[in-house]
Amino acid sequence: MTATEDRKLRRTMHETLQDVPPSPAPLDAIIRRGKGIRLRRAGAAVAALGLAGIVAVTTLVLAGGRHQASPPTAPLGPVVPGGVIARGVAGGHPWWLAVQDIANPGYPCLPGITINGTDADWVYPDPGNLGAVALGSALPGFGFGFIQLPGHVNGVTVNGHRIPAVTVAACGDRYHIVGFAYSLANPLRVTVTNPPPGWPAVITMPVVSIQQPSAATTPETAGLWINTGTPAGEPPYQPLASGTLPGGQGWTIKVQFGTGGACYELDAPSSLGQAQMGTCVPISTPNGPQTIVALPLGFPNPGTGAVGYAVEVSPGTARLKAVLSNGSSELATLRVVDGRKYAAFIVPNPLRLSRLIWIDARGRVIASTTALPPYGYVQFRP
Repeated sequence: MTATEDRKLRRTMHETLQDVPPSPAPLDAIIRRGKGIRLRRAGAAVAALGLAGIVAVTTLVLAGGRHQASPPTAPLGPVVPGGVIARGVAGGHPWWLAVQDIANPGYPCLPGITINGTDADWVYPDPGNLGAVALGSALPGFGFGFIQLPGHVNGVTVNGHRIPAVTVAACGDRYHIVGFAYSLANPLRVTVTNPPPGWPAVITMPVVSIQQPSAATTPETAGLWINTGTPAGEPPYQPLASGTLPGGQGWTIKVQFGTGGACYELDAPSSLGQAQMGTCVPISTPNGPQTIVALPLGFPNPGTGAVGYAVEVSPGTARLKAVLSNGSSELATLRVVDGRKYAAFIVPNPLRLSRLIWIDARGRVIASTTALPPYGYVQFRP
């Protein structure tokens, strides 16, 4: 699997969820990243239980774990304030691309490229790094892209239109970068006049296919960026929660936050084999929609095993209450990974998760929902 293939893997709503349907082919969404995320029919019996005892780990950004910036080939220009690299109107809807801190307040800075303030792409300063995204029904028919350029390259031409590069600063680094929107109905052609040594005159961008017509045959997940290459310093998977089911079967839910999106994995090893389930979803900003991810071990037959849940929550959320189908409830302890808050827990068969309730630091209910995914993910804005 190539790096590009490896990376192929939002309307605001109040009191409801927008369902983002997973791929109809179960393994298609699971094997996107090619890092051992897989579904195995382990056949292990999982007994009924409430929220299994959660042992979670707090992990913060490690300064040495990030990609080291490539040295610029020429001095960078003046920094444009605000981090916005491009803005415009597409299909009558305004859009903007920016490089900004996407960590929760009070945690180490985490740079990302965002479209309209959310749907982020973890980014590092490196000429040649590029990516593309489409938002589906939020902005139908359009794709968005960025390219990091060497310091002496002042722009590119996109489908005959000259797009200037700007220099922005985020998290202590400077990015010389160009951003643009384009119609998915037409072939995308990006060219560089007098490209530097080692650069092609025509830049090949990742293909997104949320809307037809498109050159691609496999539709992408709305809001999930497709990047080329993998940074050497991309964070590894970090545990969110773990526990033990009756009978001694252990489980762990973990997350990786990087250029492939927010990727979740549920591992439940047993004497019958290693049962795993995983998926990658778009990265939201702290004030953007919150993502609820369901990882059923019995997929595609959700009633045959436990379902793990991972929820990325807003900075103002202090606790997340999970209400189960038998009326019992548990408060899931929030954990921090790479400057972002998560809750994770498991609900074994025959119980079901019936409601999630967001609670602030003063014990007040922020929001709740009963529209929960059986597998895949949904996005919810409290």
